[in-house]
Amino acid sequence: MTMQHTARRQLPCSVRAIATGLVSLITVSAAPSMAQDVTMETLLDRIQIEDLLTRYYYDLAQGGHVLSEYFTEDALLDVDGTIAVGHEEISALYGGSNDREEPAPPRPQNHMLLTNPVIEVNGNTATAHVIWTGVLNSGVGEPPRIYEQGREDTELVKLEGKWLIKQRYISSDSGLPDRFDETYEPRGNPLAQ
Repeated sequence: MTMQHTARRQLPCSVRAIATGLVSLITVSAAPSMAQDVTMETLLDRIQIEDLLTRYYYDLAQGGHVLSEYFTEDALLDVDGTIAVGHEEISALYGGSNDREEPAPPRPQNHMLLTNPVIEVNGNTATAHVIWTGVLNSGVGEPPRIYEQGREDTELVKLEGKWLIKQRYISSDSGLPDRFDETYEPRGNPLAQ
């Protein structure tokens, strides 16, 4: 084998080694400085937080569940500027008025989709940011229809091994219910510092 032939075979290996090193360097330096350390504990916490948010909306759609149980005793819930603090006010916000003269008409089946979760766990505190999309299902023969969408910014705390909502800001981007017209103001993430 000639020296030139041997050099050709080694060149691609050298080039590959250099390229691999550069890719590794770029990947490490391109990682966001605020990226969370991933451990088995933070993964478990993240799953528990996602489950909490999913069950919250499941219970909201099913009715008959005390939604204030998802919150700390002194929690703040801000739905498009309508604010409730503590279990009693949060229950009243979700429970609506019981002094209706006529029962409310049955609602079509609807589902809430939670997407693009960004969850940061820091010990016994966490923040969760999701996009929510309300989907209305009028009937089996009808196509689903998106009727509302927005963002949710939530601060959570872990008390006695259970994640609870400490502050929650629900911000509509479309499909705002009429009852929030007076308090609605466009906003970004209220938890961003």
